[in-house]
Amino acid sequence: MKKTHLIICFAIMIIAGFCMSCGKGKNAETPQAKFETKVLKLESRTYNMTFPATLEGTSEVKVYPQVEGIVKVKNFINGTKVTKGQTLYIIDPTEYRLNVQSAEANLSAAKAQMETTKLQYESNKELYNKKVISDYVLKTSLNSYNSAKASVLQAEAQLNIARTNLGYCTVTSPLTGVVDGNGFDVGDLANRGNYLCQVSDNSDMDAKFSFTESQLLELIKQFKLKVTSRGMEGPKGQFIGDAMPALKLQLKDGSTYPMDGKMTKMDAIVQKSTGTVTCTGSFPNPNGEIRSGMSATLVIPISSDSVLCVPQTAAVRLQDQMMFYRVKSDGTVEGIICHVIPSNDGTEYYIEDGLKVGDEVVVNGARKLSNGMKIR
Repeated sequence: MKKTHLIICFAIMIIAGFCMSCGKGKNAETPQAKFETKVLKLESRTYNMTFPATLEGTSEVKVYPQVEGIVKVKNFINGTKVTKGQTLYIIDPTEYRLNVQSAEANLSAAKAQMETTKLQYESNKELYNKKVISDYVLKTSLNSYNSAKASVLQAEAQLNIARTNLGYCTVTSPLTGVVDGNGFDVGDLANRGNYLCQVSDNSDMDAKFSFTESQLLELIKQFKLKVTSRGMEGPKGQFIGDAMPALKLQLKDGSTYPMDGKMTKMDAIVQKSTGTVTCTGSFPNPNGEIRSGMSATLVIPISSDSVLCVPQTAAVRLQDQMMFYRVKSDGTVEGIICHVIPSNDGTEYYIEDGLKVGDEVVVNGARKLSNGMKIR
């Protein structure tokens, strides 16, 4: 009996030991996943700053009619080139020709009246000298003569106005360029409130674009720009286009425009309503490949030795924003929203704000993380 009791106790001890060893295996912590990180430092890179741009001719003129009337002739096809002085429209001149004829008749009558009053005055002057008429009669005839002369001047002015309006019936191009009609055709009523067409000098094209305050500060620092009484200039007072690199233009079909451009204008004032700065770049357009109204992407190449670089694998896209996970001193991570510039080869992002030198960033596995998660 005693021997049987010892065997039972020994069996219980073995079972208990086995259960304890199983319990330890089940409660042991799972090893944490490894996340590759990078400590940010300033590096040398060449990259592109890109901006949406709208193209406009360097000179664009809306052509308004100076007189009202029915369009009798339209002398161009939309989108074609016209030369300065070329006839674009002819507005029905019938009414204005009649006005000229009427003004000419009024001028003739006024001149005849002037001659009559002149003769009367000269006759009265002789009679006055012979003391036949009074001073009052002489002065009255002089006043009539002066009034007739004034009527002639007024009639001449009216004739000039009538002739000018008749000339306005022929609408000519104010410059050489590409013409774009505003929907007016033969038979339509032209009036001074609506322009007939627009003529754009497309021999050079302006690319209008804007950038943020932080981008302005980056460009000022990069190219050592300064604000003077003449506007934004280079460090040695040179024209801004000579202080900055040649501009590139990417068209909507993905191609790069073959000719380089120059920066021609950069505002030094940030618009309060938009928080942006307005700029203009000019591109030669001898073959008319680009047209006013087109949209494109303007590219400014930047070379810098003070760029914060992170692999694109480190980014988590949140709609139109980029988030990176920074490792804190306690081993947890926090998401930081940053403005970035993509590298030319598509492998890196260059940080504009949000992170700084010395920050440690997770560069692989970022999509598996969440705020406050401990990684070491």
